[in-house]
Amino acid sequence: MPDVDAIIEQIIAATRAKGGRAFASERTYADEPILLRGSQLASYLPEPIREMRSLARRPEARSWSDAHLFVEQARLMADYEDDFPYEGEFKSYFPTYESMTNPQLRGYFTWRTHVRGGTVERTSTSFAYVYLYELINGIGADPGEPAFRAIESFWRSYRAFEPAMDRYVRPWLVDYAIYHSLPAELARPYLNTAHDRAVAVLARAEADALASSRRGGRRRDPYVNRADPELLDALDALSTYRLKETRLYQDDPDALASVACGTFFQLARYYSGSRAQGITESLFGVRHAMPHLMFASAVFYPGERHEDCVVELDDTCRFVCRNGIWTRDSLHDGGARSAKLGQILHAVDQRLREALDYPHQLKGRGDPKYLAQIIDREARDFLEWRRTHTPRRIEIDLSKLASIRSTAAETREALLVDEEREDEMTVLVPKRADGAGEGLGLSPDELAFLRGLLDGRAEAVASVDLIVDSINEKLFDLVGDTVVEFDEMGSPALVEDYIEDVREALS
Repeated sequence: MPDVDAIIEQIIAATRAKGGRAFASERTYADEPILLRGSQLASYLPEPIREMRSLARRPEARSWSDAHLFVEQARLMADYEDDFPYEGEFKSYFPTYESMTNPQLRGYFTWRTHVRGGTVERTSTSFAYVYLYELINGIGADPGEPAFRAIESFWRSYRAFEPAMDRYVRPWLVDYAIYHSLPAELARPYLNTAHDRAVAVLARAEADALASSRRGGRRRDPYVNRADPELLDALDALSTYRLKETRLYQDDPDALASVACGTFFQLARYYSGSRAQGITESLFGVRHAMPHLMFASAVFYPGERHEDCVVELDDTCRFVCRNGIWTRDSLHDGGARSAKLGQILHAVDQRLREALDYPHQLKGRGDPKYLAQIIDREARDFLEWRRTHTPRRIEIDLSKLASIRSTAAETREALLVDEEREDEMTVLVPKRADGAGEGLGLSPDELAFLRGLLDGRAEAVASVDLIVDSINEKLFDLVGDTVVEFDEMGSPALVEDYIEDVREALS
């Protein structure tokens, strides 16, 4: 059969050729279709849609749930395509085919045809959710990883138009991977367990504190710096008081990290001895199993009962199915930051600033006495620990070496008796410079001393220490290191690695 659009165009062209009055006007009008295909008429309803509508009126459908009816209709319309121009809008809280008018249905299937062809266009948000419901129920893609990838791909494309879709699709992707026993790696990027993992860090730190506590007696343990980057990150992530954004942390992060982690360590011990619950449990509760509704807020019909299974996505979250009922074993505190932990960290910041005499002080918030005592003790012990562990810094002013040498020479001269002075004059006979060391700045005595060392002997000089220091200083630019050292007997000798360098420089 010839293409319908081509036939319509032929009719219009023939009418123009005959000079029909419909085309005789000199006025210009906007493009408007004169002839329409039957499928483009608003009153036209394709047979597949009629059949889908009739499905809801069957006797057996009366006992079906809305989700069951949706899935049966979706299977019937799985391969249907349409080409109906629709400019309207469709809004529904739980959108299904039954909640659409006939034009809306045709508009949806036309949009879906484009999506399946690779063109994701903006439309009514409810249309987008109906498409997701189809994929979740295995319509439009093979159940399993192909459908998972289809959901993921469509969501990533359409979220540019509707960012709020993230709130629903991310949990649906996790549920889909669990329900269809897909690899856990597919679900983990969408599993929101950062809060639970941070709580697990606190729980491990609390366990370490209790395990290392001294058994019996009340004597305090020696101070240990408890700074732990992982624990500090967890405290900051779980607290309403952002410790790592404070001014003190920017100026002295080591102090704040040590005192904050140490305070948590001591609070864990305090809670263990005086409270019914540990500190982590009192702040965030305990992990336990709660009923879990698969694909919450979506139109989903499971059909047959799911087999019993246990799916553990990570060490903070486990899903269990028993007799078709799903539970989730994890924390159920809502994932909110803890105001009580925020009070503790604010107190740490405020009291540590006092201990450091920090110029920018904070006002107290009426913290409990036991908390203030723990923080003050940790701050005091840390500052004492830092004082004793800070390396001593020794600065040597090289510019004063010359004056020290001069003073030493004058002192030695004053202590010499006449005989020693005469002997020294005899030994220190000025030697004529031969020009070999002029470029190095060596004096004749220093040249003679170096040549003696090259020949395996040490020239007798008034002060060996002074001449060795002078030679090393002048030859430092030559080799970048000390060239003359004292051996075990205290005699000067050339460093073996630099003998040839010195010999060449003096040649």
